[in-house]
Amino acid sequence: MKYAEFREHDIHRTCTEQYDAPQKYKQYLRRDFHGRCCYCNMPEELVTVPYHVEHFVPEKVFKGIRDDLRTDYNNLMWSCPKCNLSKGDKYKGDIRDDSKIENELFYNPVETDFNRIFYRNELGGIDSDDRKGREMINLLKLYRPVHNLAWLLERLEKLCNQLEERQRVEKDLEKRQLLESAAGKVARKCVEIEKLFRAVYRGTKVFQEGQKDMTV
Repeated sequence: MKYAEFREHDIHRTCTEQYDAPQKYKQYLRRDFHGRCCYCNMPEELVTVPYHVEHFVPEKVFKGIRDDLRTDYNNLMWSCPKCNLSKGDKYKGDIRDDSKIENELFYNPVETDFNRIFYRNELGGIDSDDRKGREMINLLKLYRPVHNLAWLLERLEKLCNQLEERQRVEKDLEKRQLLESAAGKVARKCVEIEKLFRAVYRGTKVFQEGQKDMTV
């Protein structure tokens, strides 16, 4: 069941420069993709590892056939490490057709409105009613708990900021105290979820212990 939209932004490519190395496009990719993974929509500030410059058509596939794709900005994506590693060299299509940049296994995150393909279900998980969308969820492992937690953490942080802002402008003392109390509770929950998120991302024992705590 659809609970929320998948993402709240559009991706528009703005780079008009031509560089000789994919990594030189980093600043443009980060800006054009709003600092979020093009596949799972996770914001890069949540993780401590750098995001990757990812090739939509994998380098292993085009190497020696269409080498221009290595630095073609339209073939470059901004991806979190988990999605990039899960996608790997997966590819389907005719690489010799140089009239388009296409990987039939995946919707292009720039050319396709992902809100028409994916959504957040009632548990915060990434879901889809589209056949290819469901296949992408499996190929990219978008079903992992880390994506639920990242989405929940973002929503809690946004709520906390809203409560603090309302508290700041509230004139009534009693209401201000209630808002302060609510903001404090949400902030503590943010800390709890963030700790669990980082444990899940690292795949540490802390996550296993956190799961036990959540089932008590």
